[in-house]
Amino acid sequence: MGPHPSSLLVLVLCLAQTIHMQEGILTKPSIRAEPGPVIHRGQPVTIVCQDPAGADTFRLEDENRSVHGDEIVTPPLGPHGTSARFHIHALSDDTARSYCCLYHKGHSWSERSETLELKVPAPASQNYTVGNYVRMGLSGVVLLILVVILAEAGHTWHRWPHPPQEWRQESEQRRN
Repeated sequence: MGPHPSSLLVLVLCLAQTIHMQEGILTKPSIRAEPGPVIHRGQPVTIVCQDPAGADTFRLEDENRSVHGDEIVTPPLGPHGTSARFHIHALSDDTARSYCCLYHKGHSWSERSETLELKVPAPASQNYTVGNYVRMGLSGVVLLILVVILAEAGHTWHRWPHPPQEWRQESEQRRN
């Protein structure tokens, strides 16, 4: 009688576990943004993925698991492992989102890194209160000057004991 199917399944699972243990579990890579995760619209940003295990290839994915590029790594960067740099030339509303990276070493892919969220700051809201107070104050000063000019003109008009000579001549000509 041949091997039982369940025995064969157990043998395959044990063999897979042994292979997995020999390769070791790949650590999560780290991810960061240069110059930082908050970038003004239109400015460039670089996403840096790094691992301590000496990766062969890095992959950058967005929040929808869309691949934004694979970067083949050249020789390791010393004791700190390897890294890859993914450039975004101009951050926009389309590229401001969450990203993660993973790496390939040997025959397996690592876990995904922590999530890095790139953000575009909202434009600063402008406060017009002070400017409006200044404009209202200037308007009040101009209005006050006009009132003073009109009051002076009225006061001067009523101070004359009799109208000017030209006015008297015009009114006499009209009567004649």
